[in-house]
Amino acid sequence: MPPEITPSVLDPLRAHPWIDAAVHDGDEIRVLLRPGATAVQADLGPLVREYLDHWTEVYDFTYATAGDRAGGPSDLAGWRASDTGDALPVAHMTDWIERTVELVLAARPRHVLELGCGTGLLADRLDPHVEGYVGTDVAEEVIARHRAKARPGRAFVRAAAHDADTDDVRQALTRAGFPAAGPDCVLINSVTQCFPDVAYLTRVVRDAIRLVAPGGTVVVGDNRHAGLLDAYCRWLERAADPQADDDSIAARARARARRDDELNFDPAVLATAATGSGRDVRIAVYPKTMIADTELTRYRFDAVLRVDPEAPPVRTGTRTWAGIDDAHAAIATGEPIRIENIPNRLLDAGPNAVTAHHLRATLGTADAAVVLDDADPTRLALVAPADAAFVPVSARPGHAHEPFTAFVDRRVGEVVRKACRRAGIDHRGLVVSAERGIPVQRIADAANRVVDVTDARRLPAFLSDLDHVARLAMADTIAAAGLDAAPPGADEEAIAAALGVAPRHRWILRRWLGTLVDARMLATDGHGYYDLRAPGRAALVAAADDIDRARRGLGYPPELTRFFQSAVQYLRALLRDEIALQALLFADGETDTAEGAYRDNAVNRYVNAAAAETVRWASRWHSTDEPYRVLEVGAGVGGTTVDVLDALATLPVDYLFTDVSTFFLDDARRRFAGRAGLRYGRFDINADVSAQGVEAGALDLIVGANVLHNAVDIGTTLMSFHRLLRPGGLLVFVETTREIHQILTSMQFLMSPRPGGDRPGARDRRAGTDQIFLDETQWRDELSDAGFRPLLCLPDPDHPLHAVGVHLFVAST
Repeated sequence: MPPEITPSVLDPLRAHPWIDAAVHDGDEIRVLLRPGATAVQADLGPLVREYLDHWTEVYDFTYATAGDRAGGPSDLAGWRASDTGDALPVAHMTDWIERTVELVLAARPRHVLELGCGTGLLADRLDPHVEGYVGTDVAEEVIARHRAKARPGRAFVRAAAHDADTDDVRQALTRAGFPAAGPDCVLINSVTQCFPDVAYLTRVVRDAIRLVAPGGTVVVGDNRHAGLLDAYCRWLERAADPQADDDSIAARARARARRDDELNFDPAVLATAATGSGRDVRIAVYPKTMIADTELTRYRFDAVLRVDPEAPPVRTGTRTWAGIDDAHAAIATGEPIRIENIPNRLLDAGPNAVTAHHLRATLGTADAAVVLDDADPTRLALVAPADAAFVPVSARPGHAHEPFTAFVDRRVGEVVRKACRRAGIDHRGLVVSAERGIPVQRIADAANRVVDVTDARRLPAFLSDLDHVARLAMADTIAAAGLDAAPPGADEEAIAAALGVAPRHRWILRRWLGTLVDARMLATDGHGYYDLRAPGRAALVAAADDIDRARRGLGYPPELTRFFQSAVQYLRALLRDEIALQALLFADGETDTAEGAYRDNAVNRYVNAAAAETVRWASRWHSTDEPYRVLEVGAGVGGTTVDVLDALATLPVDYLFTDVSTFFLDDARRRFAGRAGLRYGRFDINADVSAQGVEAGALDLIVGANVLHNAVDIGTTLMSFHRLLRPGGLLVFVETTREIHQILTSMQFLMSPRPGGDRPGARDRRAGTDQIFLDETQWRDELSDAGFRPLLCLPDPDHPLHAVGVHLFVAST
């Protein structure tokens, strides 16, 4: 029997400074942590500090008992083999030091900042080669020793890796005579394994990039590779029990990997961290090239980040590994080359396998480098010249083993069991799980499951073709104004008069003119427009017909291309206000076209599935018997409603479906007839929300799809939403994040104001710009300014649908 959990247990948990929500489900208590509990920006969260304090104690003890014989074996305190527990050989560690120093000095730095200097293994070897050196470490004992013997140009400060960009460290840089531009190398070596998670790693790396001088480097060395964690654990288990069968070894290795208490990550994680720095960064990833076969040589890697380099990246040809002689011949040609798919003999005993040390040794004085394979850490590559190792960073999926997860689970479990003991409840058999915020990967995976990968990759190109046809249509329509082939041409006023553009649509004409100029289909001297390159009606019709053929293999609804073709046909009438876009969008009173726009296509299936998974996750934390209260604004044809309702199927709901149009409300009553918990009503995001029948602070969720851009003042609208949500409530919305030219020739007509009304954006950052859609960064800024905490934006930059420019945003109060 699971223990009976009463309010006397859950109420104290919900009041705990670490905990945002707690729910009881059978024999499990699920806890949602407050964002501040695990924060790594600004002030560290208390759980992060606890985790780091543990490592501080470890190194304080290690260094305090190591003696003070510089350069001797005491410098190597703590360097022990994981398989035997014996100290790693001095010769091997000397090789390790020399290779790391070589890596640092390759860029000829003059001023080095080392984060986590330890006993000075690297500092002492770098000393003769640099003008200034500052070392930091968390261990008070070791910093005191360094300070006692520091000479001019050297400074040491007690600081953690996340303190690099603090006054204490900056003052130390000044004392050591560093230039105003900062260090030209920041060294972070054999430190990352002590970091709690990727978020902390990202902060440290970005701080280091921000500190380093233009043209400098950030060396992140001796990192444990997440892609080799399983192999490392198998190696340890086999060493412990050479006679065990393979299945037993594999099971033990999986268990060991789960409880591994150090951070493991792959190079993609590091590259992704660097992309958010705001600087031009290139990365090179190297295997360890020491002679001896140890865990350091097998399972670790070095990375060097170049920041704001002057030279462009080196472009190479590629060649498959065919042995040492073939590689030397290829390098000797002097042509930039990358030789791939080289088996690392320490990890892969296949044909032509070599060690990284052997490759490096055979290169001699050649301008080449041994690097780690991008995709497979058991493989190596050779690049020539050596600078070809550096490639621009990009955000891409990476893998990590984060020890902080197990630490948090353990600490939260202690809090829960303590609450049970105080309430007199037997907690044996009780499962405790903790979540640290929104599960981004789970949500992304749910979205990916509803989209065909091939379609996702082809869709951006198809939509780009749609935009091309839209530009052709703009040019064909404007051609009626009779623009000359040379200056002075006609100004906007004259073009509008010639086309009979309705005053409320003049802004659309301006966007067209700017779009055509940007596409070099129209010229301007800043006053008049001329040299219009219009395709002619026959070419336009043919291009539109090609679009219809192209969409058939993409799961793209035919109603949408027919609607687009109709809009193209009636563009001049739309500009003149002789026909309303609604007549084309809702032909014969049907909603098929609108459903195609907001539901029945790949990108909307993706964002709607992501929205549903977000709501499914959020609703799991609903801990009262009251219905889950939802307001959907601008619900329209219910393209997102269906998925959100399905996500809430297990909960009682009070779901208010709203729109400004009675047409949509009547259609929804028919569509969702019989669904429990649904109400319907008018709601205008530009009107006073307090007068529209929604109680302040009572909502769990606000949903909006393709509606918030219609706000006259986005900031005011978002702040009103914030007031309607309870603490911890969610705002989940879909928005277009770029200008889409086919929308400029269709849906944008719906955004022109009625006489006396305001156009979207008239009173916010878009005022005076004719801009309708905010980009991702602008949305995050608006949410933060309104008091929201942005949690999620999908698809990610590396996703093929990112280029489409339609995103799901999630934010919390």
